[in-house]
Amino acid sequence: MDLEPVLGEENENENFRPLKTVPAFSFHLLMSTLISAIGVGMALVFPENKRCEAYFLMLYLRAIFWVVTLLFDHIVKYHHNTLRMNGFHDFHRATNVHKSVPFLLVSLWNTAIMTIQALMQDYYGPDFGEHCVQGFFSPIVYVSAFSAVETGILAIIHGVYISRVMRFNKARPLPDALRGTFDHGNSVGLTQRNADVVELLEKQADLIAFLQDHNLRLNQRLMQMNSEVRTITLPPS
Repeated sequence: MDLEPVLGEENENENFRPLKTVPAFSFHLLMSTLISAIGVGMALVFPENKRCEAYFLMLYLRAIFWVVTLLFDHIVKYHHNTLRMNGFHDFHRATNVHKSVPFLLVSLWNTAIMTIQALMQDYYGPDFGEHCVQGFFSPIVYVSAFSAVETGILAIIHGVYISRVMRFNKARPLPDALRGTFDHGNSVGLTQRNADVVELLEKQADLIAFLQDHNLRLNQRLMQMNSEVRTITLPPS
């Protein structure tokens, strides 16, 4: 009996589960683009007596965008943790920056905007409303500029990430352990010099969890095949 389809690598490719984070990244980038476009549009179109209203509307939009980014961050981390448990440790680590930067960037940008708002409110006091409508130097201009720069950075990060994920899903690779990508005969990097101990231990734990799950699936498949063989070879009573 040929057990190659069971124990070989070809069968595993059929169980490949694509990483479904492209829609989340696309939606996040689209929302950032819309907020920036709204800000620029209000800065250019709104009359001077409406610039304060436009500014505070942008602050509300920024707050909403932060909540959306928080949910986006949790969704992406969930899918990447699943990917890691399925044995794709290298790709999980290779995209760490791409999935971590968006939340950090939006949080940093909002913190900067809120800090500037607090400084302006403290400095101008009751006269803040008058300075709020000062043409090019009005707050709606700077908050729109902040949002536009943020969108540009996110476009680069999200674009690179989406491209990598699409290539990954199209390639449908085997898990790292079955492709033999670990150095020194699957030693999980324990003999690598100048290696980060925490990263090595995490990588080892991920690999052990994957191999345990893989071994369970193989045992189940072998039991199924043994049952099929007995059904075929045993004569009917």
